[in-house]
Formats: sequence, structure tokens, C-alpha cells
Amino acid sequence: MRGIFFHFAALLGLWLGSCKKSESTVVPVASNFEAYSPAFTNNGILPKLYTCDSLSLSPPVSWKNPPTGTNSYAVTMHSIPVTGDKHVYMVISKIPSSVMSIPQASTSIGVFGINSLNSQRNYSPPCSQGPGFKAYIITVYALSKDPVLTVTNYTMDQLLEAMKGITLASSVLTVNYSR
Repeated sequence: MRGIFFHFAALLGLWLGSCKKSESTVVPVASNFEAYSPAFTNNGILPKLYTCDSLSLSPPVSWKNPPTGTNSYAVTMHSIPVTGDKHVYMVISKIPSSVMSIPQASTSIGVFGINSLNSQRNYSPPCSQGPGFKAYIITVYALSKDPVLTVTNYTMDQLLEAMKGITLASSVLTVNYSR
């Protein structure tokens, strides 16, 4: 009986030891970080309100469960049409960590970069061309610090380069639209 007790105690000790080891070596996974919108669902339809077929308002975007160490956010919206050219509709950086959403038609949160459609520092709405649905990709990035950008009129590619090494997590919303 005493041998069984020691054997059980040894197994319990090994199991508890492995639990402690796994708990201390687990790297936090940012998979809980989630972007969403109150206006549409992921893989859903982009409401006409946010396109050139209506009022051309920028869509509301929210996020939750940021990873520990988040000090800033960035948001981009783009599409890659069949021509292969990337169309960038919105680029925003330097969004404070206290902000968890960007309301519809907002122009005062963060710092806008230039879109590729009219080279302006604002939202440029999608104008889906050709038949069928087109996918539009909205990405929210959780950053450990503000990206260092050397130009005022920065592009999405320049922002992505500046975020290398400081991106803690990202979450993607894909929406579709057809005219």
C-alpha cells in the first residue's frame, strides 16, 4: 500500500510539474483579438452606404481583446482586383490604445495616410467595377508602439513596413460588394 501511495505521489508530482512548466512556457496567443463591425458581418455584404453608390461614408470598425502591451492601433482597408493592383481605401495609424472603435464617417481618430484611389488623406469608398462580388479587406493591427513614419502622406505599404517588429496581433474582416 505504501508503494502505491509513493507511486501515486510521484505521478502526481510529475503531472503537477508538467502543468507548471507548460503554464510558465506558454506564449500568449493573440487569437482572441477580434475586429468586427456593427454595420456588417465578417464575410458578409458591405452596405451600400459605405460605397460610391450612396453617401460614401467610412464604415464603423470595432475591436476587442487586445493583446497585453498594446499601445497603439492601425486600420487599413483594401482590395486586390483581378488586375492585381492593390486598391487602398483607408489607412489610419496612431490610434490611441484607449480607443476600441472608429465610428462611421470618423475623420478625427488617428492619423490618416493616403488612399490609392485619389491620393488623399481620407476614406475613399469602393466603386465595385465589373460583374460579381468583390472582396474588401479591413485589417486592425494591435501595436506595441506608434509606427515611425518619415512622411506625412504615407501609403499602406509604408505603414506596413513601419509596423514590422511592433505588430502584436492583427484581425481581418472581409466584406463583399457588387453593383
